[in-house]
Amino acid sequence: MFTIVVVGGASWDLFQFLLGCAIFFTALVLARPLSGRALVGEKEAFLLAVLVIWVFLMVSEAIFSHHQSTTSAAQGHVDPSAFFQAVSWILSFFALALISCSRPAYLRRLFAGPLKWASIFAIVAVLSCPLSLKPLYSAALAFKLCLIVLTLCGIGEAIENETGILRLFTGLFLGTLVVETMEFMMPIIESGSFNGRLPMIGLSGTSGVLLLLCVLFFFLKKNLFFFFLMCGGYSMVVMMLAANKGGMVASFVSLMMFFFFLKRPALALAASFGFTVVLILAIAFTPLGKVLESYTEQGNASTLTGRTNLWAAAWPNVREHPILGKGYRASRFLSEEVPGAFQEAGNMHNSFLEVVYNNGLAGLIPIVVMNVLVVVNFSRVILRRPTVQMRYYAAAAFALYIHLLVWGLVAVTFGGAPDNRFMTFFAILVISMFLRGQSDKKYWNTVYGEHIS
Repeated sequence: MFTIVVVGGASWDLFQFLLGCAIFFTALVLARPLSGRALVGEKEAFLLAVLVIWVFLMVSEAIFSHHQSTTSAAQGHVDPSAFFQAVSWILSFFALALISCSRPAYLRRLFAGPLKWASIFAIVAVLSCPLSLKPLYSAALAFKLCLIVLTLCGIGEAIENETGILRLFTGLFLGTLVVETMEFMMPIIESGSFNGRLPMIGLSGTSGVLLLLCVLFFFLKKNLFFFFLMCGGYSMVVMMLAANKGGMVASFVSLMMFFFFLKRPALALAASFGFTVVLILAIAFTPLGKVLESYTEQGNASTLTGRTNLWAAAWPNVREHPILGKGYRASRFLSEEVPGAFQEAGNMHNSFLEVVYNNGLAGLIPIVVMNVLVVVNFSRVILRRPTVQMRYYAAAAFALYIHLLVWGLVAVTFGGAPDNRFMTFFAILVISMFLRGQSDKKYWNTVYGEHIS
């Protein structure tokens, strides 16, 4: 790879692609997807292989990142890194198809149980692609969405005990850590210097997800306490440097809810105090103070930094296409299609409005149903007082959902692009299903069947 880039004069994008694929296939080999146990359909080997694909799909957007203007995208120009990203999805599809040969039973569950709503949303996204301003762009993202749903169903079918849930949390942690690190480093590498606030929108919210996962592993992996302590501190630093207000608020609320679900008021108070101290220091010694001052002086609080103006401007388009919307991820071209939208809007900056704009009521219904299922499942688990470890899993996953929900009021965390945030939402749904099944055998028999092996 080094020779191809340096001696052959190939692009840095190609080097990133080759390196990412090399790591991906190495991880697959370590997961032993073609071992003797896997070939006879053992769940553990199948789960490990599918999780490798899941993490690779999570991080592909960060590894093969590209920053293209809306005008350029609308004119049909394709960034080279976008091409490599699409090829990585195709490789993931072939890898999933290969390992699915040993255990294809999960394919029969695509339209059974709670996960059928994810499949229905994916179908709606595919059907709406021809309505988009750029159907090929929408179709490419719809392909990734369908691949994610297939992988999700594979994970849901392969998890049979708490170890599987722990591995799913570990996959979320690794994927989020890579995404945050890449989004943190790439602007600095590309510009050659750091000039105050990080230009990556949404990085504070991603840091909040990582922080919450670190807190969970504080309790579960005490032998790795200092590693997760360092990762948690790292996430706090990035959160403050990015200074995204919606992500920071969601991070604070979700962290408090985590301790609330665990009935640890003392820890909630300590975390609140620590969060306040870090915030004060950040306002005093980082660009966050200037950002908040500018935010107040320009009167952006009343419009949520122009978001309410965007929603009002886009609402007539929503009313014109109430059933299937404007096409999956048509909101990418808001700045070109909607008069009054601010420059480089990129999406509706609200999860539910994003779904309504892109996929209308047909897309909104499955998204709302999945949200309701998550809330109901976790409410039942927490009220039934499961084992201590399950209580940690339920509290962390429910807090992650609250994080995505609060953050989703001013950003798109689910229902939009099939990125790491949407994948986290899907993972939370699977976790909620399994944990409720563990505490409610009737629910388990209904969703998974009486005999799962």
